[in-house]
Amino acid sequence: MIKSNDMLTFGKKIKASPKNRSGLRKDLTEDQFCTKTVIAALLVCSIACVGCQPGPSAGTPAEELTVSELEELIRKKKNAEELTVSELEELIRKKKNNTTKPLPADNVTEPLSSEKKDGSYSLKAPPNKHPQSKVSSDGRTFDWGSVMQGEVVTHDFKISNSGITPLIIEDVKPACGCTTVGGKEQVIAPGATGKITLSVDTLRFTGRIRKTAQVITNAGKGDKTTLIMQGEIEVVIIQEPSPKERGLTKVSGVPLKPTTIVLRKGTEKTFKINRVSCENRIAGRGSPSLVSLQLLEVEAESHYELVVTPQLPLELDGPIRFYTANIIANVTVEDKTFDLPLDVPISIKKRIDVSSASVYFSREEVENTGNPNTVPATKEIRIKSLHPDHTFNIAGVRIQGEHIKTSVETITPGKEYKLAVQLAKKPEVAGTQRIIETILIDTDDNDPTLQEFTIQAVLHRITMRKNRPIPPSKAIKPTGGSS
Repeated sequence: MIKSNDMLTFGKKIKASPKNRSGLRKDLTEDQFCTKTVIAALLVCSIACVGCQPGPSAGTPAEELTVSELEELIRKKKNAEELTVSELEELIRKKKNNTTKPLPADNVTEPLSSEKKDGSYSLKAPPNKHPQSKVSSDGRTFDWGSVMQGEVVTHDFKISNSGITPLIIEDVKPACGCTTVGGKEQVIAPGATGKITLSVDTLRFTGRIRKTAQVITNAGKGDKTTLIMQGEIEVVIIQEPSPKERGLTKVSGVPLKPTTIVLRKGTEKTFKINRVSCENRIAGRGSPSLVSLQLLEVEAESHYELVVTPQLPLELDGPIRFYTANIIANVTVEDKTFDLPLDVPISIKKRIDVSSASVYFSREEVENTGNPNTVPATKEIRIKSLHPDHTFNIAGVRIQGEHIKTSVETITPGKEYKLAVQLAKKPEVAGTQRIIETILIDTDDNDPTLQEFTIQAVLHRITMRKNRPIPPSKAIKPTGGSS
């Protein structure tokens, strides 16, 4: 049993020397207390010494002491017998210079920093809810002011990632085919900035225009970004015929005549055509050029004529049905030089031409079929010869179907005919798919490929709900009298 006098004695000894564990251990040994007494003494010592750091024991080698312990020895033991003060100070300096061992270069991890460096980014502890990547663009609209028709306007849009996860540019969708995109499928690190390049071809526009492109990212549907290019287009060089109206038709067996493009000034600004070129060929590398070009200067720096002569062979029986001569005129207006596109489309046709390969009857036309107050829906197709020395006749018309009927009218004997396709019968069966019927036109041409033409008649099928039995629970119960 622990006596109160014993506890008081231990308390005085601890108070006299709270950090001298060796002395306390000696006192306990000399007094030869029982086990319970020793345990109680140690408990009192623990309570009394909370927050105290014990000093180094007398037998601890100096090399194993910490820097703080060595500094404590210098302050308290200037007359240390083991090491002199200068030796202790030298040992402190060595320990400070070799606190940690160097790691291999491959294992070194740079400390996290809040400073943002070019081309890099720092990581931070994520919050409870991880925010998505965010698109940030201060300049989403670019106004080019005024440019000349035919110029290609290019601008780089800066796209920043203000989120904490990588921003993936999945796609950029322009609203117009005149706009091309650069910078698709890129990854922008958090805090970094990328770019998306938009180019607008102004050849087919006049006045003020506005073109857009939507940026598709992994930031989610709620974070939509639309880039805008806009500005005025000045028509400095007038083209006749215009790009929309320009085109040639090559008929097999008929020589194709040259066409002329007139270029004249549309404002007070003068212009000069430096050169014209076309790299297109008939059948790939090594084949003849698609067209030949001749530039004529009618009036200096204000009026030019470009003669375009197709080089296609007289007979064309291959699968190609369309060519485009991509002609480029290098022009200078005042102090600006740029390439002006002068494309010439060339379509290839056989000597018998059918205006359309199909006719379509809408839902309204199908529903009104058979109505005595409505004229039956009728579609027209023209069939004519494109060769000046060629004639043909329609030998017959065959129908594969039950809802249409046809009639043929001669417009010009041997040269042009009109086929009328009438919706004569209303479909009896409802459904969700269209009805397609075939019309076969026979001719007396000596070319086997021109003796039969196929036309499809497409009918929009009526959709009707089927009568379904009413469940007993929803059947209307009669009200009133009793049985």
